[in-house]
Amino acid sequence: MSFSNEWTEWHLTPRGWERGSERTDGPGVTFKENPADRVLTYRYQEEQTSPYAKMHKGGSKSWESDDKQAVEDLLKKFGPAPDSL
Repeated sequence: MSFSNEWTEWHLTPRGWERGSERTDGPGVTFKENPADRVLTYRYQEEQTSPYAKMHKGGSKSWESDDKQAVEDLLKKFGPAPDSL
């Protein structure tokens, strides 16, 4: 079990990056409906295995539309997903 394990999902839409579901230490998971027009979902995570361990930060793609051109166009327009909770 991790000492701390927090994450935020970011959805790329025609309006830009939108915050989705998230997990924070304490309150737990807050679920949000995925935007119907999302083309990409990225999960940014911060995890610490003990109070004395280094914080591990990073993210990864968790879902991508089959419309690769839309993904490419919106990434060019809005840039990469936020690296933040």
